[in-house]
Amino acid sequence: MKVLAWLAFPLAATVLAMGWAAWRGRARGPRRSGGAFSSVEDFRRFNEAIAAPGPRATPAPRAGLRGLTGKFKSAGQGS
Repeated sequence: MKVLAWLAFPLAATVLAMGWAAWRGRARGPRRSGGAFSSVEDFRRFNEAIAAPGPRATPAPRAGLRGLTGKFKSAGQGS
């Protein structure tokens, strides 16, 4: 009888989880009818944001560091 009790616990938990998921996923009232964009203005701003150029994938190298590393290399070789 104890074996049946141990088998009943996961079964009951599964049934409760299925009931909870069905309750949470139920339709609640009318859905809004605006679609993805509620106005033409929102769609225009979205298109402008997509068309705008984004940041570069790799930043431009800084010219100031090239001369600085050359100074350290020449100082290390002289001593």
